Amino acid sequence: MCSNEEMIKKAGELLREYCEKNALVPRFTHDDVDTATLAFYTSFSPDNLENISDDELLDAMFSNSVSSNSLIDAIEHNLELKKMFGDVSKACSAPIYQRGEDNHWMMVEAGEETELSNDEALDMATTLRDNLVRASRLIENSDLENFADYDTLDDELNEILGSLASDEWVQKYFHIIFPDKFVNWYDAGLLRHYLFGFGIEPSDKYYGLNGQLALIKRNLNLLSPDFEEMSHLLFGEIKHFYRLGSSDMNHDYACEWKHLGCVAVGWKNIGDLIEYVNKGTIDISKLAEVLQREYYHDDKRTATRKAGEIKTFYETNKNSIFTIMNSNALIGMVDNLLPYEYDNASDMSHKKVGRWHCPFNESDNLPETEGLQTTCYELTNKKNLLFLYRKYYFPNSKCDKNKDSREIRFKTGLKSNYSRNRIVFGAPGTGKSFRINEDAEKMLGEGNETDYERVTFHPDYSYANFVGTYKPVPFKDEKGKDAITYKYVPGPFMRIYVKALENSKSDKPKPFLLIIEEINRANVAAVFGDVFQLLDRDDNVSTYPIQVSEDVKKYLAYELGGSPEIYSNIRLPDNLFIWATMNSADQGVFPIDTAFKRRWDFEYIGIDDNDADIEEKYVLLGKQKNQKVEWNKLRKSLNIFMSNLKINEDKQLGPFFLKRELVVPKNGDEINREGFIKAFKNKVIMYLFEDAGRHKRKNIFEGCNDEYNRYSRICEIFNDKGIEIFNKDIQTEANPIILSNEKDSSDSPEE
Repeated sequence: MCSNEEMIKKAGELLREYCEKNALVPRFTHDDVDTATLAFYTSFSPDNLENISDDELLDAMFSNSVSSNSLIDAIEHNLELKKMFGDVSKACSAPIYQRGEDNHWMMVEAGEETELSNDEALDMATTLRDNLVRASRLIENSDLENFADYDTLDDELNEILGSLASDEWVQKYFHIIFPDKFVNWYDAGLLRHYLFGFGIEPSDKYYGLNGQLALIKRNLNLLSPDFEEMSHLLFGEIKHFYRLGSSDMNHDYACEWKHLGCVAVGWKNIGDLIEYVNKGTIDISKLAEVLQREYYHDDKRTATRKAGEIKTFYETNKNSIFTIMNSNALIGMVDNLLPYEYDNASDMSHKKVGRWHCPFNESDNLPETEGLQTTCYELTNKKNLLFLYRKYYFPNSKCDKNKDSREIRFKTGLKSNYSRNRIVFGAPGTGKSFRINEDAEKMLGEGNETDYERVTFHPDYSYANFVGTYKPVPFKDEKGKDAITYKYVPGPFMRIYVKALENSKSDKPKPFLLIIEEINRANVAAVFGDVFQLLDRDDNVSTYPIQVSEDVKKYLAYELGGSPEIYSNIRLPDNLFIWATMNSADQGVFPIDTAFKRRWDFEYIGIDDNDADIEEKYVLLGKQKNQKVEWNKLRKSLNIFMSNLKINEDKQLGPFFLKRELVVPKNGDEINREGFIKAFKNKVIMYLFEDAGRHKRKNIFEGCNDEYNRYSRICEIFNDKGIEIFNKDIQTEANPIILSNEKDSSDSPEE
């Protein structure tokens, strides 16, 4: 078992590592603390408290009038003290207060109020003051150097103060008077939360809990507000861990849940749990009745127990974390839970969407058996919580002594029918991105939001954006002034590369994907830099390694463990896929040289590929709505005409030049008229006018007569005449059906 010193040191390393990674530095100084406490200490130090006269004691300690400068008022409302020593205003409950309507003194005990005479109130205030002073002398003279010292202090303070010792205003008073001996949290649940996070088994005593954290703070030479802020950024709000069984008698649902990004429980026949909610919580008795009727016919006890488990599942929230288990086997963790939903189509019908993590190794087990026979059970065993906190917060930390130390493998043996380096290209609107996304879902699994990165290249995109670089990061220095530090910030390539390498250690490799949209809109040679050489793969692994900078080596060591020197030479592993889209018709694109091209598998999508989805989809055009025009016929007629004008195929219109959602209506074959007209003017006419047909406007827009050089007039004429704006050959090929020549009273679409 680790000694106090070892646990404190390790906790300090965790916080220091987090602060270094996120460029967090202390914001407060001892002068700030001295300034905040000067007035308070002058009035309410133990010596000054002891010397307050009887005539002034009640007002000095407990007055709550508007003009009050009492001890309680300062502890509860002074802004500088709040900033330095925490806020207890929501829980501050003085044992004596002065009633506003008549200024009578009242005693508060166990939620009950009793009116006191002035003499009774003074006797009580005197006893409280004397005990507070005695307790302060005890703290002042105690050598609080280890956990046991604080546990002993807790016993002694309770002997002096009784139940008053746990009051938050008393705790804060001790903290203000002895700022290096305590911390800013006065809630035992929050203290336990941070201690579990730091890997320290919490004391069973309040001042023991506070002292364990105070010793970490003191070891780091931090002031309370800085220690509070950094710890909260690292660990957030109080977390609750729940064991959730993933299997029933017939099936393990864990893989299905992970694929869908959710967790669930069964008992479908009880219906939507919302029906059992009464005053914000599940009515267990009502739910148990239905469970007994549907599932546990002669077993009211089991029905009631299962109703409790279902209630537990329902009432988990954003600070709840499910530990998914099949018997003793640890499968994963799920957090970021969304509100409950009922899925009548599934046997596991009671669902919560959440984010899946898989931090466990195959050899991992909970230290203690807990909740094994239950479906949903809150885990409370300290050893289990220490284990789960470490796995949740530090699955890859160099401070985690159980970190997966297996070696990285560039060749994992992952089999796939997809190319590792792949560029999908074709004319605009042929469905390049759709093809990439469709294949990504097939390879990674539908709903997988964690195993890929997506980036869109543009002319200003650089190696620093793509791979990573040191960047300036603003922070507050120790005097609270704005300052700048630098840290390595990874780009999308480096982020997905790290995930792929981390997974390569496991016995179950899986694919990771980097998607690059519009790859030729940036200078790819400059963006890829030395990574360019890694694209040359032999048996799906980079044929030749590259040497990386010291910055990258340190970053990889930080993320993946081990010495930076391990990462001197890197390769692309066979579980990393890089897919891109390219449209050679775009203006202002960068040329791609032959050496770069030969490292990719190019996949062309033809101008009419995938057009089956838009066959016979039509729209009504013209101010009188007298033209029934099929989008696919119109598109093809434009393409044929452009071909006759010697305009290359890569400048022509693909089936989905207009968005798929627009030209493939959900119900029936009729395309939404207003949406189509707006998109046609903004996209098709603009593209023909400014790009593909820029030098052939007179030919293409023959139906506009002398207005063919004015985009705004072409759009106006299109509102009235539909496809009659185009050359007669285009109209003939499109073959619209003329429905009627009768005038329609409806307004034309907006410009």
